[in-house]
Amino acid sequence: MPDVLHKIRLLLRKPFLPLLRLLAGNRKAQILFLLFLLPLPLALFVLVVALPVRQLAFEAAPAKPAAVDSSNHQHLKEPEDEAEKQALAEKRLALAVEEAFWQVRHQMSKSDSIGLVINLSDSLIILEVKGVPIRQSKIIRYDRSDALDHLAAKGRLRQWLAGPFILQRELATLPKAPIRIIEAPKDTIEAEQRKTEIPIEDRDVHFTWEFDRNLTIVVEQEQTPSWEGRLQKLWYETQRTWNTAAATVDSLAQRRLPEHRFWIALELHRDDAKAIYRALPRNANLALHL
Repeated sequence: MPDVLHKIRLLLRKPFLPLLRLLAGNRKAQILFLLFLLPLPLALFVLVVALPVRQLAFEAAPAKPAAVDSSNHQHLKEPEDEAEKQALAEKRLALAVEEAFWQVRHQMSKSDSIGLVINLSDSLIILEVKGVPIRQSKIIRYDRSDALDHLAAKGRLRQWLAGPFILQRELATLPKAPIRIIEAPKDTIEAEQRKTEIPIEDRDVHFTWEFDRNLTIVVEQEQTPSWEGRLQKLWYETQRTWNTAAATVDSLAQRRLPEHRFWIALELHRDDAKAIYRALPRNANLALHL
């Protein structure tokens, strides 16, 4: 394996040897080269980060509150203390999120297809059919986009969570349906011997789900990847970056600001991640609890 990596480094380095020789010991050339490169990351930051965030702020602007008839709500007194107001607002939001979650699960229970449930409050990810769990796994660690807090602050989180999320695209380091070609045994004795010889797939798992409403779920395995797995992950990350850049360019070509994607990163045991990825069908529904 080290010999293969050394050859890859040589192949990648060879086209840049003339440039490296030019920059070596030439202070002015180095400064010009850096000045030439600086606009590229700045442009990427503006296109991929700044513009989507600006678009998010515009879309998440709070709607004008409806007028309330105070005569019907005289018994509901708002607390005067700011801390109490904040606590009450958080409690109301938690109840609204809980209500949306169970309404979505009830809606998904009417389908014959396998659905996905991600409950960050209980650190659980569940595959279920007609409301019946068929595989429940522990989320070891998770992280989420700060933009979700922005939605909550603008009063749009309940609306965003209403209705199942629908899976649109996926990208992974492993095939969706593995295929094994095994030569047929000659007799029953050889067949019995082969039961213990059939290799178990030991492949690293990293994948990304893209749902509607600009939701991205990134799943990583808990285990440290192998050397081969690191190369697979490098290619997978390159594809993810390319897809993001292509989507940004496509939005700009259509004279639209790039959409800001809300993301949730999950860490699972490798066997759980593999089983869940392969079991979830196309256009699957997701119920999300934050």
